Amino acid sequence: MKNKVSLIAPEIKEIMAMDDRAEKLREVFLDFHPHDIFLLCEALDPEDIAEIVMALGRPLGIEFFQEFEIKDQRRIYKYFPKNWMGRVLEEMAPDERVDFIKALPRGRMEEILPLVAQAERNDIRNLIQYKEGTAGAVLTTEYAALSPDITVKQAIEKLKLQAFDRETIYYAYVVDASRRLIGFVSLKDLILAESSKLVQNVMHTNVISVDIDESEEQVATKLSDYDLLAIPVVDKNETLVGIVTYDDVMDIIVQEDTEDIYKYGAAGDYIDYMGSKPITIARERITWLMVLVVMGFVSGWIMEKYAFQLEAVVALVFFIPLLCDSGGNAGTQSSTVIIRGLATGEIEIKDVFKVLRKELATGIIVGLSMGFLAAVRAIILNRSLRLAVTVSLAMIATVLIATTLGGILPLLFKKLKLDPALMSGPFITSVVDIVSLFAYLNIAMLMFR
Repeated sequence: MKNKVSLIAPEIKEIMAMDDRAEKLREVFLDFHPHDIFLLCEALDPEDIAEIVMALGRPLGIEFFQEFEIKDQRRIYKYFPKNWMGRVLEEMAPDERVDFIKALPRGRMEEILPLVAQAERNDIRNLIQYKEGTAGAVLTTEYAALSPDITVKQAIEKLKLQAFDRETIYYAYVVDASRRLIGFVSLKDLILAESSKLVQNVMHTNVISVDIDESEEQVATKLSDYDLLAIPVVDKNETLVGIVTYDDVMDIIVQEDTEDIYKYGAAGDYIDYMGSKPITIARERITWLMVLVVMGFVSGWIMEKYAFQLEAVVALVFFIPLLCDSGGNAGTQSSTVIIRGLATGEIEIKDVFKVLRKELATGIIVGLSMGFLAAVRAIILNRSLRLAVTVSLAMIATVLIATTLGGILPLLFKKLKLDPALMSGPFITSVVDIVSLFAYLNIAMLMFR
């Protein structure tokens, strides 16, 4: 496919200049995946992309349109004629459609909605009310549903009729007359069952579902834990509202991981890097950097306070970078493990004392090893046993404190209902710098009194 893409790419602009371009585009892209069409056409002008969408029609053109970021979709959308504005929204996946509508100015949204068929308009108004970050915000209403009192043969025939515009038919959800979820069947169940059996006799009643207000992270965890391709979403009355599919969860995971990486690197909120101006990027980064500068002032103040000790034993200065770097690295390692454990559910807030014991033990083992190495360095280069003991004790104290802080602070942030990823690498490093300097210089004062 890569070779095919590279061969066709130069031809697209030539095709766009032809009178029969719509027919040519359909011919060229007939067997292409929407993502491959996107890779070929993403650099084109929005007006040309809109024309390609219309030429390809449904479902390929709509799937191609959905490959674009929402900000790009908005630029393309304004080049559709009015009848196509409605058609595109009607054909988009419900969750994608709602995300697009939410990104529009309020006035523009009210202007566009009348162009959409009544059923889709009602669907949009229902889905748009759900809070961002919840199951309701990412669900799709394009699910397969069956009645419990029809036969397996009738169920298969019904799925054939539903298949064209459903997100997945591998799972079909069994609902009663009030749309209350009472079970589910897989396509495999139906194929293997006797055609005369009723759906209620082959369905599974132990349904794994999520509440409409559960967080995206909880949805992703359940899908992963139970190895599901899709999971039903219900309201407080157990009424089936929609489903969340595995591909939607993959998007959630990528988004959450991206946000966490940005926070952990103290780089602010996620933004489109290539599409942002330097001033926008700087604005996202500057807050944390200013905080870290202020924390650096504290480190400087500690060194200034103990300047007399540093002047008396100049060799102490040479070990400050070593101690700060070692402590920062140890703290970052510890916080990384705990933050990831919190994200995956391996570690919970109630495990705080277990984490404390583990990090204390780990800190002692690692600190003794690193302290021994630092002491050897002090003896060989400075030929001072007292300096060696000072640096060794400071290293042990620094690593012990760093691993403990790195383990406990993310849990504290979680307890305070803050994102543990805010306990970023630069932040934990700066905290440990302050603590390690204070410990080192106090130990030095005692040793060289």
